[in-house]
Amino acid sequence: MPAAATQTATYDPSRTLYSLHVPKTAGTSFRHDLERWFGAENMGYHYHGYHREPPPRFEPRAGLCVHGHFNRLRGIGVRRYYPEASQFIVFLRDPFDRFVSNWRYLQFQVRDGFRVPELDDNPTFAGWLDRRRRAAEEGEDPFSYLAQLPDPVDPARAGEAFGSEFVGVGIAERYAESMRMFAAALGKPAPEGVTRLNTRTDPHREGETHEDLSAYRAEYEAAFPLEYAVYRAGLARLERDLQRLGA
Repeated sequence: MPAAATQTATYDPSRTLYSLHVPKTAGTSFRHDLERWFGAENMGYHYHGYHREPPPRFEPRAGLCVHGHFNRLRGIGVRRYYPEASQFIVFLRDPFDRFVSNWRYLQFQVRDGFRVPELDDNPTFAGWLDRRRRAAEEGEDPFSYLAQLPDPVDPARAGEAFGSEFVGVGIAERYAESMRMFAAALGKPAPEGVTRLNTRTDPHREGETHEDLSAYRAEYEAAFPLEYAVYRAGLARLERDLQRLGA
C-alpha cells in the first residue's frame, strides 16, 4: 500500500533543529555536512561519552542544530531531552543493509575492547537476528532504527511516520539527492560533492568482517515488516520533497 501523504514541516531557523542519527546510516558523513551548513558554534552533539556518560543537554535556541543518537528506548530520546522539540530531520537506510552494517560495527567495537553486553555470549549472526526478531515481537527493540524516531510508529499508520514535524527524510542509498533536498528545505547551499566518512574501508575500521550475509535478507524482510513499511514511507517522502522543492 503506498504511503499516505502527510503535512510537511517548513524549517524555522528561530527554533532548534534536531537531526536524528540512526546508527550506520550516513550519520557521520551527514554530521560533516551539517557542520559546514550551521557552523561548529551552532552544532550540539547528542552522544554518550567514552565511559557511557549520558549525552549533554543543550539549551534550545535559534539557529542551533542538535545531531546524535536519540534512542528513546535507552532513556536518551529526543522527547525526553527536549519536550519542546518540533522540527526533525533524519536519514534512513535499507533496513537489512543497516542491520548487517550495525552487526559488523558491534563486532568491531568488541574487538576494540568496548564491551557490548548483548554480545557477551558471542552469538552467531543468525542467533543475533533471531534475538532481535523476538525483541520486536515482544514490544520494541532498542537495536531497531525505529527506536531513534521521536515516537513509536503505529503499524496501521506506518505511511504517516514522517508527519508535520519532519522537515525532511533522507535516504542513504540516494545520498546526493537527499542532500539537495535538505539544502533546499533548510535554505542552505547544495554540497558540491558527496561526503563519505566512517566507512568500513577506513583504517580505524580494520579487521571488520566482510562475509556475505545476503542469504538472510528474505528472512529479515519477513521478520521486520514495520521497519520496511517505515522505510518505504521515507522513500515516498523523499520523492515528494524532491518534486515540491525542485531539488
